Amino acid sequence: MTSLTINLEESLKATTQKKAQKDGVTLTFIVTQALKAYNEDKLKFGLVSDDEEVTASFDVSTKEGKKACIKDFESLIK
Repeated sequence: MTSLTINLEESLKATTQKKAQKDGVTLTFIVTQALKAYNEDKLKFGLVSDDEEVTASFDVSTKEGKKACIKDFESLIK
C-alpha cells in the first residue's frame, strides 16, 4: 500500500464524502476504483458538451484524436 495526497476544493470533498457515505463506500474506495478503471481503459477523459450545436466528438486519449480536436477547434476560431 502507498498513500496519495490530493488537493481539491473543500466543497467537492464534502459533497463527495456525503454521497459516498449514502452509498456505503469511502473516498478511498472511490479514488481506488477510478484509478483502476483508468488503468484498464474503462475511464477516459476528454471534452464533453451537451450543446446541440456540437456535432463532432474526438477520442483525445490518442495522439491522432488530440490533433483532430485541435484542428477542428482552430477552424472554429478563424
